[in-house]
Amino acid sequence: MRCIGNLESNMVIDELLALIGRHEVTWADTISLAGISDSALCHQQELQMYGAIRALSIGAGHSEFESDEIASAVMTRLG
Repeated sequence: MRCIGNLESNMVIDELLALIGRHEVTWADTISLAGISDSALCHQQELQMYGAIRALSIGAGHSEFESDEIASAVMTRLG
C-alpha cells in the first residue's frame, strides 16, 4: 500500500475538482435500485458523484482507503 502525502493528496483533489469544473465528471441520471433507503434516494446524485470520484482515484492507482479519503475531501470542497 502506498502512502499518499498531504501535498499529493491536495493535488489529486484539485485535479478532480478541475475535472468537475470542466464537466468531465458530471451527475448521471440512473434508475433507482430497489431497496435503497429514502435517505440514499434523496442524496442519489451526491452518492453517484462520490462513487465516480472514488473510481477515478482507484483507477489512478490509489488504494480504496485513500480513494475514500480523496472522494470525501472533494465532496466536502464541493459543498
